[in-house]
This record gives sequence, C-alpha cells and structure tokens, in this order.
Amino acid sequence: MASSTASPRNRSASALLGTLVAFGCVAAVPVSAAAQPPQITWKGCTDWGCIGQVKMNVTKAGDYDIAGTYNFSFFSNDEVAFEELSGLRPRKLLLLSLREPRYLFLGVSGAEEAEALRARYQTQLSGALVLVLVLMAKGFPEGASALPVSWDTRPVDMGWARFSVSAKRTARDAFEFRAEAPDHRLDGEWSMTKLPPWPDSQSMAGWRAANGATIPSITLGEVRQFRRR
Repeated sequence: MASSTASPRNRSASALLGTLVAFGCVAAVPVSAAAQPPQITWKGCTDWGCIGQVKMNVTKAGDYDIAGTYNFSFFSNDEVAFEELSGLRPRKLLLLSLREPRYLFLGVSGAEEAEALRARYQTQLSGALVLVLVLMAKGFPEGASALPVSWDTRPVDMGWARFSVSAKRTARDAFEFRAEAPDHRLDGEWSMTKLPPWPDSQSMAGWRAANGATIPSITLGEVRQFRRR
C-alpha cells in the first residue's frame, strides 16, 4: 500500500475544508437569485466595471427602509465586500464571485440575520448603487474623466421620478456624487479603480456561512482554494 505523502499542514487544511463542506460554510446562493450585472454602459466602462470602491450615504430611497452609510469594495479578482457602517455594530459580507455567488458574513448572529443582510445587499442596496450609476451615466454621459472639478448639477428624468444629480471629480477616475428626488437622497464618494484582493493569509475566524455556521479558523486563501475545486 502506498504511503501518504501529504504534509501535516495539507492534511490539516483538508480536514478544515471538509468541515466547511459539512457545515455548509461556503454554500452558494442559486444563480437565479444572485445579483446580476446591470446592463449599463457609461463612457469608458460597462456594468460592474464602473465600480471600484463606493462609500454611500442613503437618507431616503423610496419605499426601501435602507437609510444609513454603506461601503462597497469591488476587487480585481471578481470578489466584492460590502459593509454596513451605521448600525450598532458593523456588519460585512464577502461575495466570493460575481459569476458564481457565494457569501460569507461577519457581525451576524446566525442564519436569519445572515439571510437578511444578503437580501438587503442584493435586492435593495445593490439597487441603490445601480441607480446612482444610471443617473451618472444619464446626467454626465461624457464619462467620469470629464467631470468638472467643482460641483455641477444636472436634471435627469427617469420616467418614474425626476432627479437632480450633482457631481465633482476628485481624481482621474473618482468623484463625489449627490442624487436627489422627492423620495430619494443619496450621496457619497465613488472610485472606479478596482481594489487589490484581500490577501490569502487573511484569517476568516469569526466569519459565518449563509446557514449561520461559524467558519473554522482558516485563511481566506484556503476558502478560495476550496471554491475552485
């Protein structure tokens, strides 16, 4: 019988990744339920390619109860981090791939809260992000690099609401924005440059899966390795 040549470290990683499977720690959301890229073209970019990092303040957003401050980080490896900053405790989710969505959560107490955060991100706050992108593309079709360095305000008629959209460029591919309508007010800072991914060495201790199970004390690199299998 051939002897195993796996190192103790590899055997340990395999055991931990097996635990991920057993507890559903990297469970995927059905593709049909996953956030799909909006079909938006702005001069120089398309869809999620227009987004690097966005800090967004929502004062009001129609019928959605999503007032607060949020941070969206789009990484160069197709991962997305979302952070809810205005609650009693910060809550985060990490989307491991836009193409095959798998979510991990930090700051949630269990499966019910994880699902509520996922739904809030996917069905409401991503929609607010897309709305700002659409408004910018309609109001400033020349593209982000052509935005003025001082505030400029333009009207945008969405059919269902008339917006006043203001923006000013803060760098070649970054700007501040403000979008207002009778039932909407959103403002913030937007950078179009994708961020470098979190390092493989980052600990995932304390994060949870969609089913509420706590992630074993492994690294993000090990989670990524498992996802590719």
